[in-house]
Amino acid sequence: MGKNAVTVEIKKIPVEIDLPELGYVEIADLAAKVEQEMHRLQEEDGVIDTLRQALTVALLFAAKAYLKQLADGGKIKEDTQRLDHLIAQLQGTLEPK
Repeated sequence: MGKNAVTVEIKKIPVEIDLPELGYVEIADLAAKVEQEMHRLQEEDGVIDTLRQALTVALLFAAKAYLKQLADGGKIKEDTQRLDHLIAQLQGTLEPK
């Protein structure tokens, strides 16, 4: 790992993360969310296998990120269409008659 690597613990397992875009506090917060979700799985579903929990949580977080990306993309498309409409109106107003 790089010199900016951060080590966090999830379910008593040390994990070294190298994300230069994030600081220690952000990485520790994300690790805490992962651990919290793993504990929820264990309590709600009785899943004890740490690897199974980790994979389930990874897929859950990936799905949330994917859905957010789709939603953001839809908003960008909507905003672009709104701007295009506004530009067309402005161009119509500025054209000599």
